[in-house]
Amino acid sequence: MSHRLGKAGSLVIALLLALSCTSARASTPAPASTQSTASTAEDSGTLAKVKKNLGLTLNSFFSGPGLGLPISDTPGFTGQPSDTGLGFFNLVSGRYKLNDRLALDIQFRNQLIVTNQFEFRHQGQRFGVSGKLLSGENWSLTGALNSDLPIRGIMGQTPSERTLIFNPGMFASYSYTPSASRWSLFALLTPRVWFYRDREAVAVQDRASSPSNPQSQKPEYVISVNPSANYALNEKTGIRLGTTLEYSKYVGIDQATRGYMPMELGVTYDVTPAFNIYTYLISSTPLDDGMRQRAGITENVPWYNTASINVWLSGTVF
Repeated sequence: MSHRLGKAGSLVIALLLALSCTSARASTPAPASTQSTASTAEDSGTLAKVKKNLGLTLNSFFSGPGLGLPISDTPGFTGQPSDTGLGFFNLVSGRYKLNDRLALDIQFRNQLIVTNQFEFRHQGQRFGVSGKLLSGENWSLTGALNSDLPIRGIMGQTPSERTLIFNPGMFASYSYTPSASRWSLFALLTPRVWFYRDREAVAVQDRASSPSNPQSQKPEYVISVNPSANYALNEKTGIRLGTTLEYSKYVGIDQATRGYMPMELGVTYDVTPAFNIYTYLISSTPLDDGMRQRAGITENVPWYNTASINVWLSGTVF
């Protein structure tokens, strides 16, 4: 389920503080080697203080090329392009640490489409708390509890047009790693509920997606879990097999419906103990044939027409 201003801001603060400390020294210059050592120590100490209070985390999801479409398009689970081109969905979180476990969190959300025609899509900010939410022997739940705020300039165009009040939810990962075992369990948890001032109000995007029933594009709640089994090949590399279980309810639809249930298989690599790259192949399965038929797709869609190569970058920058 994470930050933007933290890294650049910390460097500026560090530079200003270092300069102020230098100006306060005695006018008699120290030997060059001594000056260099002292300056390095001061810079290191300042950055350590900044990092003690501030943090930056990143979750970036790259929707890559498919096996059955032009390389510039990402297939959806219907076999048709899922967007106008290949792209990144980015969650960048700036954190102010309250203690060793929790921090105040601002999550900046955006999309970048990088093929066919470049697009930047601002998806707003969410505010909340983040960190290690729960933990026990061999398991932990780490992530953010957050919500949009009803301020147009902060939450973006679409939520504003839908008259969103707030949408509390979670973006968190559950991890269970038994002692002395190469096997582990992992799950991305992203439940959320939406509250609106006017349930009938819709966004321009909703009318474009479904002219006859634009409320069918307006979410009411979603329960989404992305569970996986993992096997560690060594200290840094592992293999992951997973799926997605999702039920959602939209304002213009009478009951909750199951989302597509794709399978994914890929390789995880720990760049550092706090930063991971997951490269994987994801594809729809015959379990989704009924959903495609209800969507009006009567012909059989081969699995490779729904398959794409994706990448998930996740972890702590500092």
